[in-house]
Amino acid sequence: MEFSIIATSDIHGHTERFSQLAKMIQKEKPALLIDNGDFLQGSHLSYYYEQVKKGTHPQIALANELQYDVAIFGNHEFNYPLNEIAHMRNACHFPWIAANIQDFAHPYFIKETHGIRIAVIGVVTHFVPQWDEDDYTTSLFFEDALASAKRTVQHVRSHENVQLVILSYHGGFEQDLHTGHRIDLEDGENQGYAMLQQIDGIDIFITGHQHLEIATTVNGVSVVQPGANAHCFAQITVTIEVDEITHSPELVYVDNSIQPQNFDELYQWKHTWIGESEIDFSYSDFFSPRFQSIPYTQLIHQMQLHYTGAQLSVTELPYHATGGFSKNIYYGDVLHNLPRANHLKVLALTGSEIREALELCAAVFAINDAYEIDFSSTVHYPEPQPYTYDCWGGLDYELTISQAVGQRVTKLHYQGREIQPDDVFEVAVNSYRATGSHQFTMLQKKAIREVPTIIPQLMMRYIQEQSPLNITLTSSFQVRK
Repeated sequence: MEFSIIATSDIHGHTERFSQLAKMIQKEKPALLIDNGDFLQGSHLSYYYEQVKKGTHPQIALANELQYDVAIFGNHEFNYPLNEIAHMRNACHFPWIAANIQDFAHPYFIKETHGIRIAVIGVVTHFVPQWDEDDYTTSLFFEDALASAKRTVQHVRSHENVQLVILSYHGGFEQDLHTGHRIDLEDGENQGYAMLQQIDGIDIFITGHQHLEIATTVNGVSVVQPGANAHCFAQITVTIEVDEITHSPELVYVDNSIQPQNFDELYQWKHTWIGESEIDFSYSDFFSPRFQSIPYTQLIHQMQLHYTGAQLSVTELPYHATGGFSKNIYYGDVLHNLPRANHLKVLALTGSEIREALELCAAVFAINDAYEIDFSSTVHYPEPQPYTYDCWGGLDYELTISQAVGQRVTKLHYQGREIQPDDVFEVAVNSYRATGSHQFTMLQKKAIREVPTIIPQLMMRYIQEQSPLNITLTSSFQVRK
């Protein structure tokens, strides 16, 4: 006898593509359908239903139609207040679980199918509170995911009479599965490798969070991680022969010949004109806005300084090869360039703290074999992480990548004068960076003031108020060999 288990993860509200996967999943008729978290947050459609239309996300209706069995909380579920999470849970016709969030969700889910009992245990990376920009999780306790998973697997094996145990972990791997080579910091954000090495009794291991595409077997455990943004799902084929249960994993990729669900209201809103520019604010390659000041990044800094009254500005760039604004600007252009719903905080930073933050940014680069500046494999393995690099505005600086890490800031001036270690500046940063995550601990401090309006909406307002747009900011930076 044979049946399938299907898992999705990190869909991030990409419902158009998810609707294509949904038709594929319906044909497979899985015995168990699991989502591994980060279900809604992160797409233009999600922004539209959160900020513009303010209604129940259509992806929930699609998941209900598919009859998902269970979902695991991901870190991005907690980008919303607890009352909005409750509304989302109530709208779903399936439970949300997490063993390591105390008194918040059931630790596991059990389903009987094809004559066997299957347990699905959910855990989420316990780093969630570190990324909480708005104190939504202060009333919750997140236990170490590894410790919680180990204890819950033991409990389920001892007390629930199950024949198959699935650990569904919204987290990834800190070491390569087959070589043991470290691929992440030793900080506990991702503990998947340790879970495989230290926990007995797991049959199937579903992971996510890192957006990798993995389908393999490790010591008899089927291990999957189905990418991100609904590009694929994981399918585990389970075979029962007499008293033996075997399983094999694979990834199934979206069939783009399937007609996706259309969202005409979103399309019309995204193509609504909001303003224009006097100059070209577009860019057409990945590295140019990261290597020197361009009109687009200057515009972002100009907007942030306008609304915060700060002296300096910090911005990150999304992982796009093309971006910026052409002459006519639409709502969708803003979301393409500024997709994250962060808000701005103004921090008091010393010259030494600014230099330290810039050295962290400079560390992501290296000189490759072709003697070109590229991402450092020691920082960006196995996937690039653009959120560890920022562009600064309001000051003039240079990063020299041929210098040793930690000594790459070779120019740092404000209004023509070299910045001294004890100088203090008001700096506008986004609320995510202000959590201090990814080693930016110098930015983890109490804000002087905040602008509660999210950054995409600030840019939309700025375009409407200042159109036609031009540049008045004169500071610049350069990344060189």
